Amino acid sequence: MSNRIKLNRNRYRDTISMSFTYSEKGKALNMILLLFLTSGILHIVEGTEPAVEISYEEVARPYNRATLYSITCSVTHMPVNSNLWLSMISSAGGYVENFTGESKKPFWITVRYDSDSSVTVVFNDFIRYYEGQYTCVVRENTDDDPLEWSSKSVYLKYTTMPDIKDLIVNRTCPFSYVQRLLLNEGLALRVHCVASGVPEPKFAWKKKGNDSFVSEGSLLYVPSVTKTDSGFYFCEADNGIGGPVKSTELEVKVLEIISPQIKYTSEPVITFTEDSNDYWVKMEVSVNGRPHPTVSWWKETKYGREQIKRKRFRIRIIYGYVGNLETKTPHKLMIKGPREFQLGTYVVKAENSVGVDELKFTIRAAGTKKQR
Repeated sequence: MSNRIKLNRNRYRDTISMSFTYSEKGKALNMILLLFLTSGILHIVEGTEPAVEISYEEVARPYNRATLYSITCSVTHMPVNSNLWLSMISSAGGYVENFTGESKKPFWITVRYDSDSSVTVVFNDFIRYYEGQYTCVVRENTDDDPLEWSSKSVYLKYTTMPDIKDLIVNRTCPFSYVQRLLLNEGLALRVHCVASGVPEPKFAWKKKGNDSFVSEGSLLYVPSVTKTDSGFYFCEADNGIGGPVKSTELEVKVLEIISPQIKYTSEPVITFTEDSNDYWVKMEVSVNGRPHPTVSWWKETKYGREQIKRKRFRIRIIYGYVGNLETKTPHKLMIKGPREFQLGTYVVKAENSVGVDELKFTIRAAGTKKQR
């Protein structure tokens, strides 16, 4: 009987039936055929095993300072009747969330199936909750012990670009809208730069037109300013996300110290008639100086000088405007229909930290040559 190999063709996908005539030659042929079939089956199994890959990239953030991500899951040899999705384990409490085409968060994410074996998840807003471990998952769509395959995991961090909130002078005065600071010589310059960001940003102060000036830290501090400290300063905040962020420029102008200077703007000697009871006698001066001087009015008496108080009957004291340190400001002492005891010599005095200046006025009645 000759050697034969019988193959049942109708059941080829499930079993392979073989019959051999056991001769020495038949045994050798059977062994060769068995090795061939075993090798082919192993090759088929290895070739159809799904390979799941995950990749991601940062995407542009036109209206969002947080880092945004686009994550793609792709499968080679996608199994028939299987599902593919992106899975996340949040670092905030270990919460698990699966991103599929049925995800109901259109504002936060966009899920796009490029094909049956590829899905891309784009984050429109990557909030702190989404920081965590991400994995692509493929699972057979069957209730009978389904097989599951997954990719390696990647960890995505929640990060934001620096955002400069404010420049604060002496921790009390915000400069959100005021961008000019006037300082007298010798005063301290102290400005804080306030910014947020994840990770926390580092700060550096710089001066426009002076590349050698760099002050590290959020505080710009000069203990005693001079004229050379005048200029435009700005703060930079950097945490490695999106590059350094620059604040608005703050102009610092250091003003020269000036001792008080007083000048007459009305006549120094005032003569009036005794029947002019409704007549206001006006003594007026202009005052300049830095720091802005303190102005006071005095009446000379036989007992010495007596300071005139602001609130008195028929007397008015008008102090000059103090808003602009560079502008001479008018100061006035007004007396309505002076009585005899109000005649005499008046003194206006201006003083600041570097000096004192004063001028005198004389009020007399008509026909009087001299009043004490």
